[in-house]
Amino acid sequence: MAHCEFVNDLIPLIFESHNHWWPRDLLALATVSPCWLIYARKQLYAHPTIHSFSASTLLARTLADNPSLMPLITGITLRPMKTRDLGCRLETSALSSLRSLLALEGLNRVTIGGELAVKAARFLKLIAVPDVVDELHIDGSLVRHRLSCPPSLEWDESIAFQFPNLKKLRLTRIELDISSPSVQFPLTISSLHMEHVNITHGFLPHLLNGTRSLEHLHVNTKDAADYDEQIQLVLASCGVGCLHYEVERERHRDAFVLDGDTCSTKSLHCLHLRGLFVDLGLATGISMMYRNLVELVVCGRQVKVGAKEWATLIASGGFESVRRIGLPWGNWRSEEVEEVRSACVSRGIGVVM
Repeated sequence: MAHCEFVNDLIPLIFESHNHWWPRDLLALATVSPCWLIYARKQLYAHPTIHSFSASTLLARTLADNPSLMPLITGITLRPMKTRDLGCRLETSALSSLRSLLALEGLNRVTIGGELAVKAARFLKLIAVPDVVDELHIDGSLVRHRLSCPPSLEWDESIAFQFPNLKKLRLTRIELDISSPSVQFPLTISSLHMEHVNITHGFLPHLLNGTRSLEHLHVNTKDAADYDEQIQLVLASCGVGCLHYEVERERHRDAFVLDGDTCSTKSLHCLHLRGLFVDLGLATGISMMYRNLVELVVCGRQVKVGAKEWATLIASGGFESVRRIGLPWGNWRSEEVEEVRSACVSRGIGVVM
């Protein structure tokens, strides 16, 4: 039997063929040969995730002993939890390792979570090269049930100045205090994602601080009353391309109001409303005001527009630019679903299930 020698040029292709390698598999591949080690390291150290302070200490020590590994790290996720009650205080040794990790050059994606989500602004200040950060996530999920020392972020203009090239900002389960800026400094943020964020003070336009356009605004909240005004202010102050607004608590009051005379009237091309009270007046208003809308998804038990009303609105020329539509299909009988589908087909509108 002829001996076949493996071609090392295939190694990078093998790694690129799969986007979700398990760390244990990468560790095993790293032991095959020096050629495999090079590419396995690139995957292992591209975006390390830290869940404990001991792990942060070990990673910091590894990088100090092997400086050649530092350029491989382009992002980091820090969600360490304390093993004993220290109140809001962290041990000096833990802070030392965190400081060295956040001082790495080339970090373009940073996630701050766990204990670091408590007064998160103090850890943002440890990022040594904030100019290259384009994705930032503050995640308070692991400590969200605490009554004392809750996850929190105080956003002021110093943070805006600190991250001049920030593109994506994601905030999860934190208390957010937004200070009013003294000067306008338009951010480069294109995507703002907020999940169960309690705005204790201030307004979202002050966070965006003069930003003229926002590609994506995603808000997930328990109660629409907490965010209706905030979203209205964002739509009025800058052109939003895609709005995802999801509410978990049922709402039996007035429908969400969309103003047709805002900066987003022409820019809005994607609108998702989930769990909000939607009546025929709101559906008709969306059709009339947002004439550049390409995708519309309206779903949840609070949608009070019947299948026949949707079919009539669509067949009569409503939503003139919409090409994809998602409706509460599960609430209707099969013949009602078919009636709406037929209206969509006649208009060349695709159905999103």
